[in-house]
Amino acid sequence: MKSVLMIAPYFLPRRRVGSLRPYKFAIHLKNKGWTPTILTIKDSSGELSENEKKALEGVEIIEVSPPFDRTTSEKAKSSKKKESGSSKNSSVLDWFDRQIPMDSWIFLFMMKYRSIKKQVKDLDPDLVWSTGDPWSGHWLGNRLSTQLKKPWVADFRDPWTLTEMNLRGRSRFSASMDRLLEKKFVEQADRLVFTSKNTEKVYSEHYSLSKKDTATIYNAFETGLQGISAEDWEATLDEDHLNILFFGRFRRLSPAKPIAEILKEIGEKNPALVEKIRIHSFGEIEVEDMTLIEKYGLEDQFVVQDPVLPEKAGSVLKKADLLFLSTSMDRKNIIPAKLWDYLPVGKPILSIAPNPEIKAILEETGAGRQFGVDQAEDIAQFLESLADEKEERGFVEIGQQSAQKVEKYSAEQATKKLAEIMDKLTGHG
Repeated sequence: MKSVLMIAPYFLPRRRVGSLRPYKFAIHLKNKGWTPTILTIKDSSGELSENEKKALEGVEIIEVSPPFDRTTSEKAKSSKKKESGSSKNSSVLDWFDRQIPMDSWIFLFMMKYRSIKKQVKDLDPDLVWSTGDPWSGHWLGNRLSTQLKKPWVADFRDPWTLTEMNLRGRSRFSASMDRLLEKKFVEQADRLVFTSKNTEKVYSEHYSLSKKDTATIYNAFETGLQGISAEDWEATLDEDHLNILFFGRFRRLSPAKPIAEILKEIGEKNPALVEKIRIHSFGEIEVEDMTLIEKYGLEDQFVVQDPVLPEKAGSVLKKADLLFLSTSMDRKNIIPAKLWDYLPVGKPILSIAPNPEIKAILEETGAGRQFGVDQAEDIAQFLESLADEKEERGFVEIGQQSAQKVEKYSAEQATKKLAEIMDKLTGHG
């Protein structure tokens, strides 16, 4: 068995989207001839589920303990602010974060580097893999691979500097340093891996990369993460409506504005149709979006549900008539992670996300339809046909999904692609 050090600043039980990609790779690499060791930032606020513990058996996890952690839980952060009146302090910390190249985790990795290097040297991995963001994970991957003379795979879950919408606020200094660091990492990585072909193309053209330097491995679904809760989702959806479910919270990166404007346009021509529609999301809608929803008189159409544990995803998604996929229209090169939650469920998907790769995947698998935000009339016809179908049959369908083609996008198949890259870089392919 070959061994790989996987630097994943965020990893389960940290309940963030960024923790799922390395987790899915880790649990399947064991069956692809690789023994993974995870190096991650310790999260004391959560626990692994029994299913996750079982899946991670045999995977060593090296945890780097931070002196404090502002990223564990939005709810906890909000609660602490109210209790301590620390909103002013938070603003200062946010300003400080904007000035730091990469991210503030870099100080933790620098402070603990000697200890980390000793543990990794004792491990003596055949290859180093790192994922970002946080982009400081690539700083650590670059430094360890260089000093230990091991091949390095840099995994870009999102575009870093070559993006229309930055994930974090940046000062002029930090943005400039980010560009320099990204260039260095791109040039020194033995292979760059992206989560969409559009992003791979952008980076390849900007940095004049050859095909052998890059690869795209989509995010993927892991059925073991869904439907493992002993309790079903307790919410009851009104069956008199067409229930469209957005499995997330409307926020800056995934605003409600695009679908709200579409519903407003539909409602001007067909108010009866809009009255039948309910869009369910999870967690408080941001103020800017809620103000727009109220301005358009769509308060009844947007239903806010309480956030749910990932283990309940299966029971939640199966209650929907239609699963909704969207993101900021500025994020043209990304594929929202929710697509991979939706694919194995079997419920039809409506996408208005801008990346054309999504349309190709939906058409290939028969899993749904994609429209542009300027296609309100076509979306209206689509929703009207589904609303009529539900009224007649009690459920909706948009065609026959291909289980075989959906399986192409499983975590096991994605990990197979990663293992093939790693095999080639270590001379085993």
